[in-house]
Amino acid sequence: MKKQLFLIALFILTTFAGMAQTKSSFNDGDNLLNIGVGIGSPFFGSGYKASLPINPSISYEKGITDAISIGGQLSYASSKFDDGFNDAYSFKEHAIYIGARGSYHFNQALNIDPKFDLYGGASLGYVAISVSDNVGSLGSTASGLGFGLFAGGKYYFKPSTAIYAELGYQSLSFLNIGVAFKF
Repeated sequence: MKKQLFLIALFILTTFAGMAQTKSSFNDGDNLLNIGVGIGSPFFGSGYKASLPINPSISYEKGITDAISIGGQLSYASSKFDDGFNDAYSFKEHAIYIGARGSYHFNQALNIDPKFDLYGGASLGYVAISVSDNVGSLGSTASGLGFGLFAGGKYYFKPSTAIYAELGYQSLSFLNIGVAFKF
């Protein structure tokens, strides 16, 4: 009798342990908040330097299925160009991106460890740019449609806190890194 109870308890324990291990790091209804910085802005070229060395970015997504999330993001970038002759001429550029984003999370399809969230996605939004110089001859603004594609990953070191990295062109940068929160 003791042996049967032991086997039943062992069966129940392994079943619950297996269920806990198959729980994904992303599920329907999850709220995801990413706070990070962008590195590698296309605004920089020869002679350019960053007014801000990084591009701050924030995004939010909500899980609408166990694999798909949608939301929005906000990013800022700035750069400055000096001609190299004792600041005889310089100009500054500032850009703001406001857009929608969506991601496909591969966790359940690939049976990935629940500490990881691998995803890919796209963004579409509005970019506003302003340019000004130090002699007052240049002062213009422009705006237009902005889009991007990205592949990313999160590592959850706590059940609701992760570090993340996203590679691809989106939110005014080629690489975004930061901290993610799930609630």
